[in-house]
Amino acid sequence: MEKLKKVLLLIFLFVVLLSLIPVVSLVLFDRRNAPVSALVSQSRLSMASKSQPTITVILPETGERKVMSEPDYLCGVVASQMPADYDDEAIKAQTVVSYTLLKYRRLHGTPSETQSFMTINEMKKKWGKNYKKNYSRIKALVNLVYGEYITYDGEPILAAYHDLSCGVTEYGRNVWEGEYPYLVPVESRDDLCAENYRSTVKLTEEEFSAICRDKLGIVPEGEPSDWVEECIRSDSGYVMSYTICGSRCNGQKLRNTFGLRSACFSIKYEDKTFVFDVKGIGHGVGMSKFGANLMALNGKTYRDILAHYYKGTHVI
Repeated sequence: MEKLKKVLLLIFLFVVLLSLIPVVSLVLFDRRNAPVSALVSQSRLSMASKSQPTITVILPETGERKVMSEPDYLCGVVASQMPADYDDEAIKAQTVVSYTLLKYRRLHGTPSETQSFMTINEMKKKWGKNYKKNYSRIKALVNLVYGEYITYDGEPILAAYHDLSCGVTEYGRNVWEGEYPYLVPVESRDDLCAENYRSTVKLTEEEFSAICRDKLGIVPEGEPSDWVEECIRSDSGYVMSYTICGSRCNGQKLRNTFGLRSACFSIKYEDKTFVFDVKGIGHGVGMSKFGANLMALNGKTYRDILAHYYKGTHVI
């Protein structure tokens, strides 16, 4: 009888043990997999945080509207704006400037597509056999600084830029309405070294007169040598106004009207010809791309470049 009790007790204990195995197994499994679940969540969060905002670009080749990620868009802008052989730091500076301008225009409700943009097909045509090398380099540099932008008083700035200054950059207020305390004249003396620093436009008396009449609403009379009168310049040397046949004309308007590369110009009349002597390329406000590259070649970082051309700003 005693032996039977022991056998029954052993059987009971064995049954209890069998019933506990699934519970123990479940507990161990959950404990081992709790960290895994956390890692999966972290991974998903990481992927979500890296998801990139998109932008709709109107392709210049076809007029088609294409949605692309912001980094891809910036690659197209930088490729359009800067030579592929410019220094890394200059390209990084251009990337931050272009992204800042994108944020500024979104904030103020103006189109972002107004920045020039180069498609993949255009890059292939321009660079030929160097396409893969150039595109890979630009894409890598864009990714290094993507998300950084220039601020003044905590907001993205109007990050204006141009090809080549006249040696000193221009006030933003002299080109656009409003005050831009960060767009003030700074020296960019390296621009004077550029091969295309100066350009010339020559017009006959008839050509000059026709443009004045058709595009400026001015009818030149009297001696052609008397048509061009007083010139008023900014501190940087850009034309604020020229008086032509008694009418005062804005310098930027004259630049556009006569197809000049810059508003830093002079007009001379000689041998029955009006000669425009032009310095620099572009409106002259903000960062000079040529100057940025020379600064980079001289050891300056992209942040040094941006601090120089946009006074009182911060990159975040």
